[in-house]
Amino acid sequence: MSSYVEVGPGQNEALLEGPKDVELGRWEPIEYIEDPYVQEIGRFAVMEHNKQTGANLKFIHVINGEKQVVAGINYRLRIEARNEINLVWTYEAMVNDRPWEKKWKLIYFVPLLKN
Repeated sequence: MSSYVEVGPGQNEALLEGPKDVELGRWEPIEYIEDPYVQEIGRFAVMEHNKQTGANLKFIHVINGEKQVVAGINYRLRIEARNEINLVWTYEAMVNDRPWEKKWKLIYFVPLLKN
């Protein structure tokens, strides 16, 4: 028994084209930065950085960011976190999100020179 479904010509063209307002590889601002999903990616970036480096940063929130549709979605985020001496500092992190694999990968995490 086949699991394929026969469709009329052109019926799935919208699915193949993807969303009209997304350009592959182009960085776009994240308009709703308070989105819990975006904030959780920021929290993950801080936790993963701590795990990889032995740092003890405390996530505060994502200030702003951009996303890029590639093999998944890259998020480039500006994050505020509290460091070991209780100072709030701004960091930039890039996280790759592959929702179909339910995986996030920290690409980089760096402090910004100007706070």
